[in-house]
Amino acid sequence: MLSPFVEQFFRNPATVGSLVPSSRELSDKVMEPIDFTTARCIVEYGPGTGVFTDVIIQRRKAETVVVLVELNRRFAKLLRERYAGQPNVHVIHGSADKTGQYLRELGAPAAEYVVCGLPFSSLPRRQGWRILEHTRDLLRPAGKLILFQYSLQNKRLFAKFFRLLDHAYVLLNLPPAHVLVYTPAPAEE
Repeated sequence: MLSPFVEQFFRNPATVGSLVPSSRELSDKVMEPIDFTTARCIVEYGPGTGVFTDVIIQRRKAETVVVLVELNRRFAKLLRERYAGQPNVHVIHGSADKTGQYLRELGAPAAEYVVCGLPFSSLPRRQGWRILEHTRDLLRPAGKLILFQYSLQNKRLFAKFFRLLDHAYVLLNLPPAHVLVYTPAPAEE
Protein backbone atom coordinates (compact mmCIF):
# COMPACT_ATOMS: atom_id res chain seq x y z
CA MET A 1 0.00 0.00 0.00
CA LEU A 2 1.30 3.46 -0.93
CA SER A 3 1.83 6.16 1.66
CA PRO A 4 -0.68 9.05 1.45
CA PHE A 5 2.14 11.31 0.24
CA VAL A 6 3.13 9.04 -2.69
CA GLU A 7 -0.50 8.32 -3.54
CA GLN A 8 -1.33 12.04 -3.74
CA PHE A 9 1.80 12.75 -5.80
CA PHE A 10 0.67 10.25 -8.44
CA ARG A 11 -2.90 11.57 -8.40
CA ASN A 12 -1.87 15.19 -8.84
CA PRO A 13 1.86 15.86 -9.33
CA ALA A 14 1.14 19.52 -10.20
CA THR A 15 0.13 20.25 -6.60
CA VAL A 16 2.39 17.78 -4.77
CA GLY A 17 5.89 18.93 -5.64
CA SER A 18 7.93 15.82 -4.80
CA LEU A 19 7.58 12.08 -4.59
CA VAL A 20 9.13 11.95 -1.10
CA PRO A 21 8.69 14.16 1.97
CA SER A 22 11.39 16.73 2.77
CA SER A 23 14.55 15.81 4.69
CA ARG A 24 15.52 16.99 8.15
CA GLU A 25 18.31 19.10 6.61
CA LEU A 26 15.78 20.91 4.43
CA SER A 27 13.41 21.36 7.39
CA ASP A 28 16.20 22.86 9.50
CA LYS A 29 17.20 25.30 6.73
CA VAL A 30 13.57 26.36 6.17
CA MET A 31 13.07 26.99 9.91
CA GLU A 32 16.31 28.98 10.29
CA PRO A 33 14.84 32.44 9.43
CA ILE A 34 11.93 32.11 11.89
CA ASP A 35 12.26 33.79 15.28
CA PHE A 36 10.11 31.42 17.31
CA THR A 37 10.50 33.52 20.47
CA THR A 38 8.56 36.46 18.98
CA ALA A 39 6.43 34.93 16.20
CA ARG A 40 2.72 35.56 16.70
CA CYS A 41 1.45 34.05 13.43
CA ILE A 42 3.08 31.54 11.07
CA VAL A 43 1.33 30.43 7.89
CA GLU A 44 2.26 27.36 5.88
CA TYR A 45 1.09 26.89 2.29
CA GLY A 46 0.79 23.29 1.16
CA PRO A 47 1.87 21.51 4.36
CA GLY A 48 1.20 18.10 2.77
CA THR A 49 1.70 15.48 5.47
CA GLY A 50 3.12 17.95 7.99
CA VAL A 51 6.91 17.52 7.78
CA PHE A 52 7.56 21.25 8.31
CA THR A 53 4.48 21.65 10.46
CA ASP A 54 5.85 19.18 13.03
CA VAL A 55 8.97 21.32 13.42
CA ILE A 56 6.97 24.57 13.59
CA ILE A 57 4.74 23.13 16.31
CA GLN A 58 7.71 21.77 18.29
CA ARG A 59 9.53 25.12 18.23
CA ARG A 60 6.71 27.65 18.52
CA LYS A 61 5.32 29.16 21.71
CA ALA A 62 1.86 27.80 22.61
CA GLU A 63 0.22 31.17 21.91
CA THR A 64 1.69 31.41 18.38
CA VAL A 65 -1.07 30.94 15.81
CA VAL A 66 -0.21 28.42 13.08
CA VAL A 67 -2.41 28.41 9.98
CA LEU A 68 -2.01 25.54 7.53
CA VAL A 69 -3.52 26.15 4.09
CA GLU A 70 -3.81 22.90 2.14
CA LEU A 71 -5.54 22.54 -1.24
CA ASN A 72 -5.48 18.73 -1.21
CA ARG A 73 -8.58 17.45 0.61
CA ARG A 74 -6.94 14.20 1.75
CA PHE A 75 -3.92 15.99 3.23
CA ALA A 76 -6.18 18.56 4.93
CA LYS A 77 -8.15 15.74 6.57
CA LEU A 78 -4.96 13.98 7.72
CA LEU A 79 -3.59 17.25 9.13
CA ARG A 80 -6.84 17.96 11.03
CA GLU A 81 -6.66 14.52 12.64
CA ARG A 82 -2.96 14.82 13.40
CA TYR A 83 -3.10 18.28 15.03
CA ALA A 84 -6.58 18.08 16.60
CA GLY A 85 -5.23 18.49 20.14
CA GLN A 86 -2.83 21.34 19.36
CA PRO A 87 -3.88 24.81 20.58
CA ASN A 88 -3.86 27.63 18.02
CA VAL A 89 -3.28 25.31 15.04
CA HIS A 90 -5.83 25.79 12.26
CA VAL A 91 -6.05 23.58 9.17
CA ILE A 92 -7.78 25.23 6.22
CA HIS A 93 -8.81 23.24 3.18
CA GLY A 94 -8.46 26.01 0.63
CA SER A 95 -6.27 28.09 -1.64
CA ALA A 96 -3.21 30.10 -0.60
CA ASP A 97 -4.49 33.19 -2.45
CA LYS A 98 -7.35 33.48 0.06
CA THR A 99 -5.21 33.32 3.21
CA GLY A 100 -5.99 36.91 4.24
CA GLN A 101 -9.68 35.99 4.40
CA TYR A 102 -8.90 32.87 6.46
CA LEU A 103 -6.81 34.90 8.93
CA ARG A 104 -9.61 37.47 9.34
CA GLU A 105 -12.21 34.73 9.91
CA LEU A 106 -9.96 33.17 12.58
CA GLY A 107 -9.26 36.53 14.22
CA ALA A 108 -5.56 35.73 13.83
CA PRO A 109 -2.78 38.34 14.01
CA ALA A 110 -1.03 39.48 10.83
CA ALA A 111 1.28 36.84 9.36
CA GLU A 112 4.96 37.37 10.09
CA TYR A 113 6.17 34.25 8.30
CA VAL A 114 4.86 32.25 5.36
CA VAL A 115 6.51 28.89 4.75
CA CYS A 116 5.83 27.75 1.21
CA GLY A 117 6.81 24.72 -0.81
CA LEU A 118 4.17 25.11 -3.50
CA PRO A 119 5.54 23.85 -6.81
CA PHE A 120 5.46 27.17 -8.73
CA SER A 121 7.07 25.44 -11.73
CA SER A 122 3.96 23.34 -12.27
CA LEU A 123 1.29 25.84 -11.16
CA PRO A 124 -0.48 27.87 -13.85
CA ARG A 125 1.47 31.15 -14.10
CA ARG A 126 -1.57 33.30 -13.31
CA GLN A 127 -2.28 31.30 -10.15
CA GLY A 128 1.35 31.59 -9.01
CA TRP A 129 1.21 35.35 -9.66
CA ARG A 130 -2.01 35.65 -7.58
CA ILE A 131 -0.55 33.67 -4.67
CA LEU A 132 2.65 35.74 -4.60
CA GLU A 133 0.85 39.09 -4.89
CA HIS A 134 -1.57 38.07 -2.15
CA THR A 135 1.29 36.90 0.08
CA ARG A 136 3.17 40.19 -0.36
CA ASP A 137 0.05 42.11 0.69
CA LEU A 138 -0.64 39.69 3.55
CA LEU A 139 2.78 39.77 5.21
CA ARG A 140 3.81 42.44 7.69
CA PRO A 141 6.39 44.83 6.14
CA ALA A 142 9.24 43.07 7.95
CA GLY A 143 7.68 39.64 7.36
CA LYS A 144 9.38 36.80 5.55
CA LEU A 145 8.32 34.43 2.81
CA ILE A 146 10.41 31.27 3.10
CA LEU A 147 10.24 29.28 -0.13
CA PHE A 148 11.76 25.95 -0.93
CA GLN A 149 11.89 25.08 -4.60
CA TYR A 150 13.55 22.38 -6.68
CA SER A 151 14.58 24.82 -9.42
CA LEU A 152 15.21 28.54 -9.75
CA GLN A 153 13.15 29.00 -12.90
CA ASN A 154 10.64 31.28 -11.11
CA LYS A 155 13.17 33.57 -9.40
CA ARG A 156 12.22 36.50 -11.67
CA LEU A 157 8.55 36.01 -10.80
CA PHE A 158 9.36 36.01 -7.07
CA ALA A 159 11.39 39.22 -7.56
CA LYS A 160 8.28 41.03 -8.87
CA PHE A 161 6.76 40.87 -5.39
CA PHE A 162 9.65 40.28 -2.99
CA ARG A 163 13.22 41.29 -2.21
CA LEU A 164 15.64 38.38 -1.74
CA LEU A 165 17.31 38.23 1.69
CA ASP A 166 18.98 34.84 1.55
CA HIS A 167 19.44 31.80 -0.68
CA ALA A 168 20.77 28.38 0.30
CA TYR A 169 21.03 25.11 -1.58
CA VAL A 170 20.31 21.93 0.39
CA LEU A 171 21.94 18.89 -1.20
CA LEU A 172 20.75 16.44 1.47
CA ASN A 173 17.21 16.23 0.15
CA LEU A 174 15.55 14.24 -2.64
CA PRO A 175 15.65 16.11 -4.92
CA PRO A 176 18.10 18.79 -3.68
CA ALA A 177 16.25 22.04 -2.97
CA HIS A 178 16.77 25.78 -2.91
CA VAL A 179 15.64 27.71 0.17
CA LEU A 180 14.85 31.32 -0.69
CA VAL A 181 14.05 33.88 2.01
CA TYR A 182 12.20 36.98 0.84
CA THR A 183 10.72 40.11 2.36
CA PRO A 184 7.84 42.03 0.72
CA ALA A 185 8.82 44.58 -1.91
CA PRO A 186 6.73 47.77 -2.09
CA ALA A 187 3.72 47.36 -4.37
CA GLU A 188 4.23 49.02 -7.76
CA GLU A 189 1.83 51.88 -8.40
